[in-house]
Formats: sequence, structure tokens, C-alpha cells
Amino acid sequence: MADSPQVSPYGSARDLPSVQEMEQQLAAFKLLGILLPKEQRNKVKELEHEHRRITGLVDKFYGILGKRNWVFTGDLNLPAMEHVVDTDDAGTAETRLIGYYKEDSRIAFPLRRLHRFNAMRPRISLLQKALTDYEAGRYYSTVLVVLSVMDGFVNDLDTAARQGLHARPAEDMVAWDSVAGHHLGLSHAHQSFLKGFYKTDVTEVTELYRNGIMHGTLVNFDNEVVATKAWNRLFAVADWADSRERQAKPVEPTPTLREALRRWKDTQDQKTRIEEWQPYEYEPAPAAEPSEVAQTARDFLESWEKRRWGPVGAHFMELGSARSSVGKLAVLAKDLYGALELSEWTILRVRHVAAAVAHTDVELLVSGTKYRTDLRWVRVDHTGSTATEWESGHWALSQYGPSLFLKPETAVIEPDNDR
Repeated sequence: MADSPQVSPYGSARDLPSVQEMEQQLAAFKLLGILLPKEQRNKVKELEHEHRRITGLVDKFYGILGKRNWVFTGDLNLPAMEHVVDTDDAGTAETRLIGYYKEDSRIAFPLRRLHRFNAMRPRISLLQKALTDYEAGRYYSTVLVVLSVMDGFVNDLDTAARQGLHARPAEDMVAWDSVAGHHLGLSHAHQSFLKGFYKTDVTEVTELYRNGIMHGTLVNFDNEVVATKAWNRLFAVADWADSRERQAKPVEPTPTLREALRRWKDTQDQKTRIEEWQPYEYEPAPAAEPSEVAQTARDFLESWEKRRWGPVGAHFMELGSARSSVGKLAVLAKDLYGALELSEWTILRVRHVAAAVAHTDVELLVSGTKYRTDLRWVRVDHTGSTATEWESGHWALSQYGPSLFLKPETAVIEPDNDR
């Protein structure tokens, strides 16, 4: 990946190019006013309100927590962040933000999404161990691992001119068209990352002072603040990497007002269709043509039973547009399922729980133990993005690790008829 043109930090979330484009489109829609049906006029107002709510939230976050070197990242939950910054006290907001990161999946979910980077994939297992340590309160370990991963990841992003995160000046870390590019965002926090420390100091620190921590001069960093900032910084660096990739793409022509209106209408139609969608379920009939989800589940289970690892791995869900090779997925499938012998299986029911999510309730006989469990499928398009069931795409097994569905509580205890 070649170096992208350097950009200046954004004074406000409203200064982001995509946000300014949105504001121009909203202004154009408002000029059309009377030409739009009342329902669409109301939706334009809702969109404008939501737009202002989000940009205001980002700016408020930085106004309270930016000086403490927290970065607003794309994975943060907006309603939760509203609670975090519903105070004028930076200490209270920081405590709430740390509490947010300690909730279930707040780190695990964006951590899984890091698979989208080829340069990050060899480091995921280290990060998973760091998360285990973080949850167990071994903060010193978390900090050291996450710092090393960030350095290596940034170094591998551009193999033509390798340069780790620790070697990049703050002006290189402005994330283009990203909330992490705020003037109190990643580039601001990076200044503390680079600050030099040249003699041993036993004072407790609450900043992610990479230089002092990695060189052993700051020894009292074993606390939840520094460890949580390490995760926050990792996801901010991921946003920065995404922004470099977007910035390097050819500039698309600005859509005409007609095109903008059509795209907006398509988005509204999609939103309406999703809102009107209702969950449904059914039992696959033996004589009937199986549904797409049932057929996909059948292909996966047949491949597992016959130990055909390539087709098994082909069902695994991968996030992002990068695709693993057939051979790599086959190796992964064999590593996960090779010791598990599937000898019998039945698809009991298909449950569509969301427009892009379905579960197949199954009964499996695995290595002599019977399980009654479910397989979770998500519909994705060719880019790896979520797609609704009426859009082009395919169903992928989202939780493909067997330990996620072959749990002790799903095992079926057969009655002992000899007694």
C-alpha cells in the first residue's frame, strides 16, 4: 500500500469530506421541499436530525475525552457513547468508557473484524490471548502485546517502505475522512505514544506511553486505563488503515442531484423493507425442494461427514473483501473439525430471525455424542458485507468454530434402558 497524501486534522466531525457531502445533499433535498411527498420530507428531516446528532456526539466525545488521548472509533456504539459523555466531568466519562469496553463483545467483535487486514491476520491469535489477559486483569500483558501488534501491523501495511507505528510522526496518523482524524483524535494521541522517557520512573502512568513502556523506563503501567487505551488505540489504527485504503482509491465523480435522489430513495426503500420484515420459520419437508438456507446447511454437514475440508472451509464467514485461499480455508477446517467425526445429522428446523440472519436447528452425532444445537448463518455479498435475503449473496456460517455450537449444554443425554 503506497503512502497516501498527507491530510490535516479535522477541526470538527462536520469537516469530514463525507459529512460535508451529506450536508450538501440534505441542503439540495430541502430545496426540493414541496416537490417531495410528505413522507419523504419527514424522512429528510429525520436524516438531518440523525446527522447532527452523530456529528455532535463525536465532537462532544473529543471535547471531554480527547485531551486524555481517547479516540472515537468507527466500532463504538452510538447510544452507549451518548451515556459515556452525558457528563461534564472527564474522569466520570473515562470510567464509563472503560466500563463500556469491559462489557461482553465490546472488544471481541471489533477484534474479529480485524481479519479484514491481511497484515493483521498473523497477529489475531496474539490479540485473542491479550483479550483473555485483559478480562483476567493481567493488564501489563495486554499492554505489551497490543503495543507490539500495532507496531508490526503498521510496519506490514506498506511492504515497499516498512515503517512501524513507533517510527511514524504524528502528522502521518491523520485518518482521512474518519472520526479518528479529528484534531483531538489519533494524531493528537500519537504524540504521547512517541514521547521519550530516558530514566526509570515508578510513578503510575495512565497514558499509552509506548516509548517508556516498551523500553522499560516506565514500570508502573499495570492498570485498566492503560490497557483499555491500548485496545482503543488499536481500533483507531485500524480505522486509519481503512482510511488510507479509501483515500488511495480513484475519486468517484460527484453524483448529480437526480442520482443522489435515486440513491437516497433506494436507501429509504431498503430501510422500509427491513422494518416491515417479520421473522419466520419452517421445517424442511423431505419431498420438497430445500430452501437456500437448508441446502447450504446440508452441503456443510455432508462435507463435514465426508471429511472434505475444502468445501467445509468454503462455508466459513470472512469479514471484509479480502478472501482466504481455498487451501488456507481447507487447512483451517481440518484443524477445527479433523478430530470430530460426524456420523449422523438431521436438519430439524430453519429459523429466519433477521433479514440477513438464519439459524438451522440440527441434531448431530459427533464422535459418539449426540447434540441438539443450531448453526448460525449470515447472508453476505461478494464484498463480505451483510446482505438481506432478497439481495444477491450467499449464506455463510458465522460461528464456524465447533466449540461455539458443540457445547456441553447442547449434548443430549440418552436414557439408560438397561436399568
